[in-house]
Amino acid sequence: MKTQFTLAILLTFFSLQLFAQTGIKGVVTDENDQTVPFATIFLKQTTTGTTTNDIGQYEILLDPGSYTIVFQGLGFEKQEIHFTVSDGFIERDIQLKKQTYRIKEVRVFSGGEDPAYPIMRKAISLAPYYQRQTASYNAEVYLKGSLKMEKIPKLIKKMMDKEEENKDDRIEVGKTYTMESMNEIKFTAPDNYNHTILNSQSTFPGSNEDDVIGYITYSFYEPTQDMAVSPLAPNAFSYYKFMYEGFFYEGDVTVNKIKVIPKRKSQQTYSGYIYIVDNLWNIHSIDVTNEAFFGEINIKQVYAPVKERSWLPISHRFAVKASIFGVKANFKYAGSVKYKDIELNTNLPVPGMLMKQYAAEEAAKKVEEQREKEALEQEEKSRAQRKMEELLAKEELNNREMIKLSRLIDKESRKQEQEEDESLEIKNTYKITHKKDTLQKDSLYWDKIRPIPLTGEELRGFEVKDSIKLAKLQADTVTVDKKEKSLFNKISGGFLSGHTFYAADSAMRVTYDGLIGLDQVDFNAVDGWSYEQGIKLNYRVDSVHNFYMRPKIKYAFNREKVLWSNFASYSFAPMKRAYVGIGFGQESRDFNRKYGIDRTLNAISALFFKEHYMKLYQNNYFYVSHGIDLVHGLRLDVSASYNSYNELENSTNWSVLDQSENYARNIPPNETLTTDNLRDQKDVHFTADLEYTPRMRYRVYKGRKYNRSSRYPTFKLGYERGVKGILDSESNYELIKTSIHQNKSWGVFNEFKWQVGGGYFTQNEQIHFSHFQHFNTNEIPISFKSWDNTFNLLNDYSASTNKWYAQGHVSYTTPYLFLKFLPWVSNRLWLENLYASYLTTPDFKNYTEFGYGVSQIFLMGSVGTFVGFEDGQYQSWGFKISLNID
Repeated sequence: MKTQFTLAILLTFFSLQLFAQTGIKGVVTDENDQTVPFATIFLKQTTTGTTTNDIGQYEILLDPGSYTIVFQGLGFEKQEIHFTVSDGFIERDIQLKKQTYRIKEVRVFSGGEDPAYPIMRKAISLAPYYQRQTASYNAEVYLKGSLKMEKIPKLIKKMMDKEEENKDDRIEVGKTYTMESMNEIKFTAPDNYNHTILNSQSTFPGSNEDDVIGYITYSFYEPTQDMAVSPLAPNAFSYYKFMYEGFFYEGDVTVNKIKVIPKRKSQQTYSGYIYIVDNLWNIHSIDVTNEAFFGEINIKQVYAPVKERSWLPISHRFAVKASIFGVKANFKYAGSVKYKDIELNTNLPVPGMLMKQYAAEEAAKKVEEQREKEALEQEEKSRAQRKMEELLAKEELNNREMIKLSRLIDKESRKQEQEEDESLEIKNTYKITHKKDTLQKDSLYWDKIRPIPLTGEELRGFEVKDSIKLAKLQADTVTVDKKEKSLFNKISGGFLSGHTFYAADSAMRVTYDGLIGLDQVDFNAVDGWSYEQGIKLNYRVDSVHNFYMRPKIKYAFNREKVLWSNFASYSFAPMKRAYVGIGFGQESRDFNRKYGIDRTLNAISALFFKEHYMKLYQNNYFYVSHGIDLVHGLRLDVSASYNSYNELENSTNWSVLDQSENYARNIPPNETLTTDNLRDQKDVHFTADLEYTPRMRYRVYKGRKYNRSSRYPTFKLGYERGVKGILDSESNYELIKTSIHQNKSWGVFNEFKWQVGGGYFTQNEQIHFSHFQHFNTNEIPISFKSWDNTFNLLNDYSASTNKWYAQGHVSYTTPYLFLKFLPWVSNRLWLENLYASYLTTPDFKNYTEFGYGVSQIFLMGSVGTFVGFEDGQYQSWGFKISLNID
């Protein structure tokens, strides 16, 4: 009785709490009484933006008082209501009228240019300004995502069920799964976000009820995006056509509706509508769709002037219709934003065009003050700013002027950022943290703070999960007869395919390669069949010091030879990326060790096509190495090595298809080779490489520095010396080499790479062929390597030299070049590539190679064709395939 009485009091208390809530709720419909899903709702007094749910419902909790709420939806007229909340909920259904668009009287320019183009030129030009207009803000953000699986093929379903031992973690067709979270986001220009997840809950299978991380910071003002080319990117006219479809009035502003039309069907473009505020040329709202390889992505964003002239997104909506490999699913994501503490970037130069517009808005108060201020600023303006004003003063801009203006504004906008932070460190601009009490809130909490109502399916999902949790809690109080996997089963499973084992404190990590795999079994004509076993040992001494060891052992059956190796390194001085290493072993090695053919591909070629490309020698070796950043951007790597080289011959003629024909002899095809370059000999040599990259940007992760990129080329100077007489060494050679290389990227997928280099052997009295200068070649038709900086038609050894050399490589990658203009391939995510390479040596003069390739086929494959010339005379051509399996 006492328990029932207490429960009754608690229920009464919670009922009173719910009853005491005040606010407004209802349904948003159109003129045909059809609900309007994801209509935007903006509460002016609290600068809060939210949306209706999938079925047009809205519910806003408010303290007693008077409010103004704006309802709007893309394609509908804005409706503003004023109301007062005192007790309970006000129920107010909203009916939105269809938006009527008017057509301005516009000038038709020569060539019949659409009126949308002058508007888009202004918007594109001012995009860098609006990207940096807001200096900082705090925001409360509610995020909700829901997934409904429409179809899963039976084979994939069986694999998923087998993978998930827990039935509760299995995805069911037709069921709706929901994640929601309440977050706090602190933004500081230009791109720093501190994201704190206050609370979250989820019904997604297998999830840990983590946060709903979506595209809350996705900005179409940003010229480079991961998804596709923004309609406001400086190069947008290369990808899109624009069509003017009219305007409408919204309060005291005029909004232009522009249709965005891809010039060709592509996964790198959007289609849909962008709405631009007249005279301000900023985004009012956007509704675009991207046709990705996995399905259709629809993005809707609505902006509002949340503070003065700062237009920020007040609602986000993303919808994905995925369809890949027979799996079909719908994912919907919505975000509600409440802004606080908004600060404008007062140091950002305001373009004169906007100053005039702002002055017009405040003409009654500050006309004379503004004129005096403009006159004073005009005297202080830089040449770049004056040029900006000249361009902005023009009634219409051509494409060249638009790109120039966009660059000028971007340059001026970045000045303040550069002055404030000259550091080369790339700091993590998006940080996510979880509050300790995340996931501990019950349904009453969510009912109280949720700004977007759940649909019936979403609500039922949470109710079912809560009941399952209760059942599990009750089950925990009784004994459950459930057999767990034995320690033997766990270990044996790891031994078959490989496994990583951790010490109790996780400081020690041991990774076993496994008994079965392509890395364990190998075949070549010299060793025959071989079987290898290895482990990796990683010991974290402390947060910045690390010890690594990699022992391996192999048995070559035809040679009846045990081969082995071990490498160990110790990392220290993490901000200087310093390490010392030691290696020793007995291995059969490729003469072109740095660039040679992949062992797995060589095995397949030998077994099935009787082609043995790789040439091998035995090396018994010991070496020590050391690397350190002398100063930031300047790195020194040195090593000293002792080697005993032994010449090898083929030990087998076996293959799957043909055992009558012999393999080619294990002698590299090179006309400059002598017997002294291949015979058994001992070698001691030293190497030193000095590399310098000006203004190298870097990141710091867990106390260690990682170099990333620079706007400048990388310069490299190398030295190698074979020393005669030490430990019976016969080597006597000296090589000095240098190179310069750089990678430049722009837009979304465009990239230009170049490399030039050369070297000279000041002496070569005695040198083993493994120390010749070898080149990055790709003789085999199928490879796993990139074609950048590669000679794709040369034999792996024929051009190698011990005298001097000069080489150069250029490659260019772009989404559209030739093939992608064809309709049936324009929507592929493929990239087109051009390649050019040059090599000259005393015995192989003026070799040039040109190529064309298509990459990113199924996200992992490339095909290409290449042609080679020697001294201007045609030499060969070839068709190549490359697979990226990293």
